[in-house]
Amino acid sequence: MKQIKFSNSQSTFKKRGKIFKKILPVLIIAAVLIGINLGYSLLSGTTTVFKFIFQETSLKSTDNRVNILLLGNAGGIHDGAYLTDTIMVGSYNLKEDKAYLFSLPRDLWFDKTKSKVNAVYEIGDAKREGLEFSKRIFGEILGIPIHYVVRLDFRGFIKAIDEVGGLEVEVEKSFQDSLYPITGKENDLCGFKEEEREFNEEEAKKLNIERGKRKVLVSPDGKIATDSADPQKGYVFFSCRYELISFKAGTVQMDGEMALRYVRSRMGSNNEGSDFARSKRQQRVIEAFRKKVLSLETLSNPVKMKSLVDIVGESMETDIPIENALDVYKLTKDVKSNQSFVIGAVGKNSLLINPPLQDYGGAWVLAPRGGNFNEIQQFVAKVLKGEVTEYEATASAWISNP
Repeated sequence: MKQIKFSNSQSTFKKRGKIFKKILPVLIIAAVLIGINLGYSLLSGTTTVFKFIFQETSLKSTDNRVNILLLGNAGGIHDGAYLTDTIMVGSYNLKEDKAYLFSLPRDLWFDKTKSKVNAVYEIGDAKREGLEFSKRIFGEILGIPIHYVVRLDFRGFIKAIDEVGGLEVEVEKSFQDSLYPITGKENDLCGFKEEEREFNEEEAKKLNIERGKRKVLVSPDGKIATDSADPQKGYVFFSCRYELISFKAGTVQMDGEMALRYVRSRMGSNNEGSDFARSKRQQRVIEAFRKKVLSLETLSNPVKMKSLVDIVGESMETDIPIENALDVYKLTKDVKSNQSFVIGAVGKNSLLINPPLQDYGGAWVLAPRGGNFNEIQQFVAKVLKGEVTEYEATASAWISNP
């Protein structure tokens, strides 16, 4: 199917014929709602997007399931702009009206691409098949067919919030994050210089590098930074790449930039550094955004609505056909139940492990426990069949029941 980007919406609709002119206002609202709800699922880890797929759908499915890959990237013009920090696969059971969401850590290693999975879209995009390539790879990891994919650029998140005049967000707990990455300084050497040096076996082992002659980064006082991908080394050696941000508990008026910092912070104090805390913050912001967009003030302003559609179009890439826009818009029935799983390295029975750094060039990665993805695929299959016990879920993955 031809890849669709929700951009230049009016010209696209005109090509569809006169009938689209009559329903253009409805389609504009539908496009906004699609973008908002897909973004909502992508950022918060909930299954709202699946409420927009109904049982008599014309979308592709397998065994009464529609599986959608959700990717989120930072965007911009710096290196790594298309690395996907957010990777989720949602599976919606059309027959039973149940939804499951599986989140994959960005540091998971995929041997066929010789990279972490957060680089999968970027690798595919270089071949001009970013979406299709991503669907194949993540389908292979989880052992299920991926029918559709949505990629969201977080730059649009900022623009959309600013377009509606900002948001009032209830901050539950005060926290600080002294390691928030500064946009544009991702590759700043912070005073280090590249030098070529010879390392013997003992020196190489200490630095988790291969012995012999190689180029390294050296600080003015002689310290060697061999791998900024290692979080601990990165924070110590390249502190100029980070800034301090803080939030106080209570109702806070946020513009787009502040909201993005609030939802993307990963190293917050006061127990706000976990993925679960981050997901809760994201949910609050997106809920506030939904309410603002669907308010009479916004819906009654055609200029603002058109601008929101354009922002969504510029920031989202998907292969979900636009012909389904009205079907999506008409859906009102909620799913009966949903569960979210974060497949991670927790517990003695976890599905992922942290392999030795030297096995991956000194990089910190996650790898499947058995050397392949069989266990992950078996776990996913059992979840989708409703056969996973609470113990199995807790031991294998973080689980959330909204």
